[in-house]
Amino acid sequence: DDLITAVPKKNAFHKFGFKDARPRLRKTLGLADRLVVSTEPLADFCRDMIDDIRIMPNCLEKAIWDGARPPGLPRRKPRVGWAGAQQHLGDLELIYPVVEALADDVDWIFMGMCPDPLRPFVHEFHDFVRDFERYPAALAQLDLDLALAPLEINAFNEAKSNLRLLEYGFMGWPVVCTDVFPYQVAPVTRLANDPQRWIAAIREQLADPEGLHKAGKRLQDWVLSGFMIEDHAASWLDAYRP
Repeated sequence: DDLITAVPKKNAFHKFGFKDARPRLRKTLGLADRLVVSTEPLADFCRDMIDDIRIMPNCLEKAIWDGARPPGLPRRKPRVGWAGAQQHLGDLELIYPVVEALADDVDWIFMGMCPDPLRPFVHEFHDFVRDFERYPAALAQLDLDLALAPLEINAFNEAKSNLRLLEYGFMGWPVVCTDVFPYQVAPVTRLANDPQRWIAAIREQLADPEGLHKAGKRLQDWVLSGFMIEDHAASWLDAYRP
């Protein structure tokens, strides 16, 4: 699910990587009959290492996610935020100027990681939830009006899946994100990593609450119609069948 040969230096797991990760991977795949990956770039990377590769895009599990709904709390300002684990320092650095510029206009909500330079501008910070079955309910409690998904442009991120969009979309939250390969096709707002463009886009979208709601509903419908794992049980079974 990750391009282990290209972990960014600002990723917390970079220091645990192997300099010879590629030959290690080749040796490992030489012992396997089949490789299952989540994205096309990962499959392309491994083409010359193993013959049988199946691409199975990430999905959400209804049994875990159903019932997780944002509470719709009263608010003085729009709630705009981000959720993720501790490996996203380089990605979050892209929006430092965005968070500071809009601190008086929105309530910034972060979950899982909030670098020190952002703390003075963040209204709420929620710890990361390691229990996967509790994660959907914890994410829903962020109760966002708009979610952000910044990514550095590098080989590691180009090979990522669209899982962040699936999670936001299930909640019915519209998304502003980086224009990067894994986020293509989804009904979201894709932008170059230019802080001024992000600031302008966020302000424009928050000024149109009805349009914001419709955008969130479009993304939610897209997720529910194409990315729930129960609807793909047969293909997943086939991916692991002899």
